[in-house]
Amino acid sequence: MTQSRRLARPAIFTLAALAALAPVWAHHSFGAEYDSTKPITITGVVTDMQWTNPHIYFFLDAKGQSGKIEHWKFEGYPPGVLNRIGWKRNVTMVPGDTVTVTGWRARDGSTWGHSREVTFAKSGKKLQSGPPAGNGDGGNRPPQFAK
Repeated sequence: MTQSRRLARPAIFTLAALAALAPVWAHHSFGAEYDSTKPITITGVVTDMQWTNPHIYFFLDAKGQSGKIEHWKFEGYPPGVLNRIGWKRNVTMVPGDTVTVTGWRARDGSTWGHSREVTFAKSGKKLQSGPPAGNGDGGNRPPQFAK
């Protein structure tokens, strides 16, 4: 075996291992992004729905407290979980639908939220859209270990 082949195998293995771990590094905890002490309820019109892994995202235009339209982004369950709990892609929620979303606001105070439940104005039906809140500490407290 040549020197270059001996070096190439570990390099290829390392790159493959790193590529496999990329989604893990990209994923975040609830507390890192959202604040469980800031629950929100937003009613608006769906402008887009993205069925992507590891989470779905949907976007609403909603009237803010000032009366101006705010553009909200919500994160929710993965597509596979939504399918198992009754959501259907391009059917359940589509652009133009009016919905009310309950969840938690982003820590930075922006118009970004973690969705928990969606209520559909056209039917009154309620469906879960995301998991319950995490601890909301954002990693600000050190982990506590039993002594």
